[in-house]
Amino acid sequence: MASNRETLAAKIVAQADVKAERLISVLRMALATMLFIGVSYVLSQTDVAGLEGRLTELNFLRLGAVAYFTLGAANFYFSNALRFRPWMSWAFNFAEVAIVSFQLYVDVSDPLTPSLLAFASPVLLIVALVICVQALRSQIFLHIATSSLLLALCALVLFHNPQIGMPIPDAALIELQALYSLPPILIRLIMLIAMAGLIGIAVYQTKKLVERVGRETETAENRKRFIPNEISDAMSDLDIEALRVGQETDLAVLFVDIRGFTAVAELISPRETAELLSEFRAQVTDVALENNGIVDKFIGDGALLIFGLNSDISQAAKDALACARNILRATERWNDARKSEGLCPIDLAIGVHTGPAIIGAVGDTRRLEFTAIGTTVNLASRLEEVAKKHNKNLVVSRSTLDLVGAGADDFRPIGLVDLRGSSQAMEVLAL
Repeated sequence: MASNRETLAAKIVAQADVKAERLISVLRMALATMLFIGVSYVLSQTDVAGLEGRLTELNFLRLGAVAYFTLGAANFYFSNALRFRPWMSWAFNFAEVAIVSFQLYVDVSDPLTPSLLAFASPVLLIVALVICVQALRSQIFLHIATSSLLLALCALVLFHNPQIGMPIPDAALIELQALYSLPPILIRLIMLIAMAGLIGIAVYQTKKLVERVGRETETAENRKRFIPNEISDAMSDLDIEALRVGQETDLAVLFVDIRGFTAVAELISPRETAELLSEFRAQVTDVALENNGIVDKFIGDGALLIFGLNSDISQAAKDALACARNILRATERWNDARKSEGLCPIDLAIGVHTGPAIIGAVGDTRRLEFTAIGTTVNLASRLEEVAKKHNKNLVVSRSTLDLVGAGADDFRPIGLVDLRGSSQAMEVLAL
């Protein structure tokens, strides 16, 4: 059952990623706003600073800030549980890399200006900030891909046209002076604060994620105290509340019991009795899992199995009969091993019936127990008693065989049988 659903951990991580995407989108819009304001200020000072030749470049940077804000707004729109898809993180990141690449290209496009001057631009700090942002997500491959692209971009800028050892042009000195004026310095400071804040947020989110997984694990372990392991991991809190109320559904119910167990137990030691029961229960559990069954409970030397929680009643009946046959085959192999060790063989009695039943968590807040209750369960128990009485290994109701259809030719009728606790006789058959 669990294989058809997301695991609990996957759900928690997915929810955390959606929250991270929303935070990242807000950061993108905030950075774009700061960049736009900073570039706009520099544009207002071009006459004073002597940057008239850089108007086109500065306008492109401002246009890039608008594009970056638009990317953040789109990211924000899709950052909720209904709209978000995992591939969107990759799409937004690659768009971000493209915008930053364009901005840095604008910075180094002038052949007369050293490309090293781009490293003085606040735009370069966006590269470092984008790398830091990846710590908010739990996607290591996305982090590696984005970081690799950005670092490769920085390397290209660094070696594009460094002009190391050459005289610095006057235009480059004027631009450098503008890049280290008060607004760009403030932008750098804000970005460094943002980087420190991002790392702190990432650490905090990781801590909260670990705490949540711990709480959910504890809840799951408590759940397993009264719900079989086969279904507890795949159940939500809403499922638990529904179980407290109880749900009516059609089930196939199988009762299996060791015939003459009291007499067998009198001949062996308590330790050997415990070992016998442990082996019996292990075999029943293994066969139940192989046939889509759930062990509702073990009762002394017997067990109650249910089928049909995730299938229709016809398939449940087929699974129950297949399980009964396989339990008997497993017992034959077990008996061969016991005989070779000089131990007495084990004989089983099994009863199978289908019909409506209530499944739920029975009990109060101090002790809850998952179980199936109702007339169907009681009648399956009575059929197991009929198997003992008539010295049969497997007894089923006619209604169950009718649901199975083909493959039931090896059952022979016992006839109408008055079952204890039932007002009407039931037609039963035996293997």
